[in-house]
Amino acid sequence: MADPAILRALEGLSDRTGRTVVVVGPPASGKSSVLAEIGSGVGALGGRSVRLGGTYRARAVPYGALEGLERTDPLGTGDEPGGEPGNEQDLGAAPMAPVAVDPETLPGSRRRDGRVRTTFLGEAARTRGPPARDVDAYWGNLLREFRATQGHPVALLADDGTLFDSESRTFLLELSRRARLRPLLVAIALDSTNPGTPIWEEALLGRPDVDWVRLSRSQPDPREVHRLSLLVADLPSPALRALGYVTLLNGEAPAVLVSRIARLSVAQLKDALQPAVDRGLVRLRDGVASLPDRSSIPVLETLLPENDRRNWHLEIAEGLAALSAEPPLARRVEIAHHYLAAGPGPLAMARLLEAAEASLGLSSFDEAARLLEEAIACLLSIPPADRPPAEPEMRMLQARALFFSGRPVAAEGALREGIEGALRAGTTAAEVASWLEPLLLAMQAVGPRTSLATTAVELAERCHDRRQIEPEVLLETLLADYLAERSLPDRSREAALRAAQIAHRLPERHLQALGLFTMGLSRVTGAPAELERSERFLRAARYLLHNSRRWELDYVAGEFECRLLEAQGALDRSLELRRQSVAALERARLPSIELLHQLGIAQILLDRRSAGPASTALDQAAQLTDRLHLFPPSPALLHLWVLEGRRYAVGGSVEAARDRWAAVADLPGPQSLPRFRAEALLRGALLEQAIGRPDAAAELASRFAAPELVAAVPAPWAEWASQVDGHAGASEHGGGPLPRTVPAPPPARGSERRERRRK
Repeated sequence: MADPAILRALEGLSDRTGRTVVVVGPPASGKSSVLAEIGSGVGALGGRSVRLGGTYRARAVPYGALEGLERTDPLGTGDEPGGEPGNEQDLGAAPMAPVAVDPETLPGSRRRDGRVRTTFLGEAARTRGPPARDVDAYWGNLLREFRATQGHPVALLADDGTLFDSESRTFLLELSRRARLRPLLVAIALDSTNPGTPIWEEALLGRPDVDWVRLSRSQPDPREVHRLSLLVADLPSPALRALGYVTLLNGEAPAVLVSRIARLSVAQLKDALQPAVDRGLVRLRDGVASLPDRSSIPVLETLLPENDRRNWHLEIAEGLAALSAEPPLARRVEIAHHYLAAGPGPLAMARLLEAAEASLGLSSFDEAARLLEEAIACLLSIPPADRPPAEPEMRMLQARALFFSGRPVAAEGALREGIEGALRAGTTAAEVASWLEPLLLAMQAVGPRTSLATTAVELAERCHDRRQIEPEVLLETLLADYLAERSLPDRSREAALRAAQIAHRLPERHLQALGLFTMGLSRVTGAPAELERSERFLRAARYLLHNSRRWELDYVAGEFECRLLEAQGALDRSLELRRQSVAALERARLPSIELLHQLGIAQILLDRRSAGPASTALDQAAQLTDRLHLFPPSPALLHLWVLEGRRYAVGGSVEAARDRWAAVADLPGPQSLPRFRAEALLRGALLEQAIGRPDAAAELASRFAAPELVAAVPAPWAEWASQVDGHAGASEHGGGPLPRTVPAPPPARGSERRERRRK
């Protein structure tokens, strides 16, 4: 099974966003194979890969490791672009961009007096490599490649980053900070035994946009395999058994733990291990039994008798479970994997599911997805008669983990298999709805992907045909949300009305409330009369939720109320409610709703020209989007990029602001949302005009004029787009507040509303 980080990176490239992947391991651990796998995946997407490599000899050469970027054939065809007019523009060639450099600022091979600096061997101490490289210039060339008619992803694969010179390392690190905005994948292999690895770790650890693939085991040396096989061959049975326990406990464990699993006293364990200690296979020191070299674990595992190894895995699993009544997550995972190694069956599946649910609760989505995949594989060992009731629920749990692991394509498949399996098995509608309901927040955060919307429509129709009303309501509310995000208000209201009408016939009050939420949210951006209706829907939904103990829907109602207050112009009250909600959502571990509140806080503060406090909310939002692994067209991710562009523009970081807004504006239709694309184009036009580039501003303004974009944003924006030159000066490089529709007066209350109804 490929590492989740690699699968996520490749899916992200197909959705026009990139990542940085670091592969760390000892020599001969398979780092090159991982890079080759990434390169093959990028090639399958129609992209190109560039291999970069340093050497011990050349790492003293400035920018020497970037020699591979000198190529000007972007598609790797072997042909130089430019053979025909316009060919270079279509292919988007991205050669390295040199800049003027003062020779005295770089270590060179000559002294100032012109004499060559040499070592005692008479060779140059440090040769001068290619000219210094400008990250901004190279990034500009890459943008041409991404935007080209045949635009495609790009992967930069560093064979061994520990051998890079400092200038090449700095260049690649700076480029990796921009990878999130475009289909650029930066993959760096590091030798964990090389002293240069900590330099990379210091720069990359803690960055949420960086994934780590850690390979702990090297390929065994045949001579070492032969040596160990001779040492293990004639070990006494008690010694072999004790050695097996230590090996299967990842090569190190307290002697007390091993003795309890083996049902021996510590003194008896020492006696049993003594032959293995005498042969150097095991060490006993300070109450810990360990292998001298943990890289020998895979070899020793293969030397253990297979039947005995399975039995020992089972004994270890039972012993660890008995010693920990409420084990932490890491121990739960360890116990589950020992049960799995003992044999894939119902017991292993139950333990894997338990660990997966705990992982989901702690937002450890990669671990949960891996555990659920292993649990589903155990289904083959269950009798067919008992299999259908268990599988659909596991598929739905797997879909939730995969959505938040940045693997939406696989998640859509799990969602479809889960609901179709439940329908085949005759599962009750209430039970299917209980599995589907936690998925709604994940699918709303992922956003209106074309394939996911199609899947939701098909599943809603199947549920309707089978009279599965509860899951049909949930899927209709999801479709209404997707249509609203696509700026299709009429169709969104039709879907919302359909969901509310279906839910009205159900006894489940929380589903009726969900239908009313959907009706209200579809009207938040409407006229004052629509806002008043929206408020009535909110109050009715909250009445239905009273004492329902549906905490997630309560938090959804809170975010709904904030959006309604903002549409009514009550920004102070909305800001207060959002700040109060953040702490509660952190405790409830609902990051997708917390993300919406952080973005709402940043929006209000930026509109009030409070960029400093807004930065705190934006930083939190950025961490949440990376934790949830969101790709375009996620509304939260696109909103984040627009707001980050505003922050950079107000602070004078013109290039960073342009990068954010261009990343949103250049997305193709399936990965784009009209309201964010329109805002990015307008702000980009204001930025270009403000820095004296009227032609670029006019081009962006003309793209804004598309009818579907104009219809998705407040009416005054069209006037600003038609007169960019008149508004650019006061726009703070496009980062300032844009005009909104006139705030609606507060809805009538009490006697005023009764008087209005009488009229």
